[in-house]
This record gives sequence, C-alpha cells and structure tokens, in this order.
Amino acid sequence: MNILRTIVAKELLDGVRDRRSLFSAFLFPFLAPLFIYGLMTLVIQQNTETESITLPVINADAAPALVAHLKEAGFIIEAFEGDPEAEVAAKTVELVLSIPIDYQKTMAAFETTRVTIIHDGSRNDTSATVRQVRNLVRIYSSELNALRLVSRGVSPKLMRGLQTENGDIASDEQRAANFLSFVPIYVLMAAFVCGLGLAIDQTAGERERRSLEPLLINPVSRLSIVFGKCLAASIVAALGMLITLGMCLGAMLMLPIDELGIRFSLKAQQVVGLIMAILPIPLLASSLQLLLGLFAKSFKDAQSYVGFLVFIPVVPTLVMNFLPFATSFWMYFVPVFGQSIMMKEILGAEPVPLLAYPAAALPTLLAGLLVCWLTSRLLDQERVIQS
Repeated sequence: MNILRTIVAKELLDGVRDRRSLFSAFLFPFLAPLFIYGLMTLVIQQNTETESITLPVINADAAPALVAHLKEAGFIIEAFEGDPEAEVAAKTVELVLSIPIDYQKTMAAFETTRVTIIHDGSRNDTSATVRQVRNLVRIYSSELNALRLVSRGVSPKLMRGLQTENGDIASDEQRAANFLSFVPIYVLMAAFVCGLGLAIDQTAGERERRSLEPLLINPVSRLSIVFGKCLAASIVAALGMLITLGMCLGAMLMLPIDELGIRFSLKAQQVVGLIMAILPIPLLASSLQLLLGLFAKSFKDAQSYVGFLVFIPVVPTLVMNFLPFATSFWMYFVPVFGQSIMMKEILGAEPVPLLAYPAAALPTLLAGLLVCWLTSRLLDQERVIQS
C-alpha cells in the first residue's frame, strides 16, 4: 500500500505540474453542461414561441374564412407573390401557404380542396411553425365538415366513430429523462476525457522522454506500477466526471422544460444512486487508455489511438434510443452499458434493484483490473519499452 500511495502521489503531482494538460482535462466538465443548457434553452424557445408569426399566403383573398381562422390563432397574414420554392430554398421566408385559385369553386361543389404548405423539411427551426399551421388547417377542415353535416340535418357525431385518448403511463421524470437522454453520454464521456492526458503521459509520454525504463528498474512489481498509474488517472477522471454530473444536473434543474409540459425533480437519493452507478467507470477508462498508450510510438500517436475510446459511452445511449428494449437484469453486467441503463432509470425515478449496483460495478472493476494486469505483462517485453 505504501508503494501504491507513493506511485499515485508521484503521478498526481506530475499531472498537477502540467497546468496546460490539467486545464484541457477539466475544460470538458465545464463546457459540456453549458453547451447542454444553451442548446436545450434554444430548443425550448423554438417549441414554445408564442409571439406573432408572419405567414406568407398565396391567393389569400380566395379563402377569407380560412385566413380569418389563421389570424385568430395569432398569425400575421401577408400576401405573397413570386416563386415560393425559390424563396423558401433561399431561406428568405420560413414557409408559404399556397391556396388554389379555384378554392371557392371546389368548396361550393363540395369537392376536396387542397392547400399546400411549402417549407424546407431540413430546417429544424421551422418545424414547430409548420406543425402549427398544419394543425390549424386540420382543425378548420374538421369544423367545416361538421357545419356541412349540420346544414343537412346530420349530427357530426356520426363522423366520430372512434377516438383515441391519451393513456401515457410515463411519469414526468421519465419523460424528462427521455428528453434529456444525452446527459448520461456527457457524464460517462467525462471519465474517458478528463484522465486521457495523464494516462497518455504516463505511458507514451514517459517512454518518449526515456523515463519509463529507469522507473521499471526499481524493485517494484510491474503490476504495482501500472495499478498506481491507473489509480492516479482514475482519480482525475472521477473528479472530472463528478464535476460534469453536478453541472449537468444543475443545468437540468435550471432548464424551463416545464414550458413543454414536462416536470423534472431531483432527490438526494437519486444523486447518491447516480454517483454509485458511475464511480467504477474511471478505472476501466484509465486502464484502457494506459494499455493503448503502450502501443503508441509517441504522445501524438497515443492521442490518435486512445481518442476513439471517447465514443464508447455514446454507443449504449444510441442503442437505447433507436432500439428500445425492456431492461433485463443481465444487462447490468455489461460494462458501460449497465451504467447507462442505471443512469436513465435513476433520472426517470424508476425503481432500480439494489443488486443492480454490484452487478454493474463488479464486472466493470474486474475488467479494469484485468486490463491493468495485461498492461503489466506487456511491460515485461523489451520491445514494448524500447519502441
């Protein structure tokens, strides 16, 4: 234990002395939550914007009742002349409502009349407005059909043979966790980012400076040296991960997501559960970075080798979002994947089995220790030390 403490203290001291590397390591924990807050605030504003919106309309005089319906909803109707497709493509206007010139004729003949909403489907900033206009036209059409039936002495209820009601069983916390499903990505990614510089410097950096071989000459086992280095990098990674978690939770609480009809609350036991769920990750991340760092010829090469590890936390979240599944207990045993599931469940205030915590922690810790052992065995090979 004294040897381990000495190695950990030595590596942490070297890491603290490198101010530039330390600054870059802890830049992510502060920038990621700020990015989340700014981006989600913009999304919420776009989806809840209630100010009057100008709606360009072609042949507005042909459908005065429809235009009046749109005005009642808060739209400012503006006559449009020109090429609507070109104007929308050039982003001069967000969308254009095109009313056919024979609107009154087809309506009088009780034929189906079609109006066209010309918009750019690749623009996310206009999707809420397009959706609102489409819903207003649909409501107007329903009201018009009801009036036609009443004028003929037929009850509009005959057209409502079947209706659906909202039976959403998800809680407010579950909807909020689903809305902010990318938060676990940033938290777990911090474990792979914050300790990255220190882990690379302890392997490829020391070998490049020719200080690794003198270190191995000491009467200390290779496993102790590797495990001490891994613990030092894990401490830095864990600190960055906890900072990211705290700032992300603070950003989530500050976001006005209640304007979307979603409420999010956080209890102390949820925070404790999140910390317990993610703490094993830094050991695995640092051990993998140390292992790959040995295969690099220089510090720059190690950055390219180890960089792809940052994408490991992204995979579980993508799987959960695009391939929905019912959680089974065996999933907790998969490193990183189990932690991602637990974070989503805890944020959604879902019940998490007590055995899920050791089930997720033990395989992750054992995987980290196994990688440390493999790294120590590689240090017994001269070509690894001298390359």
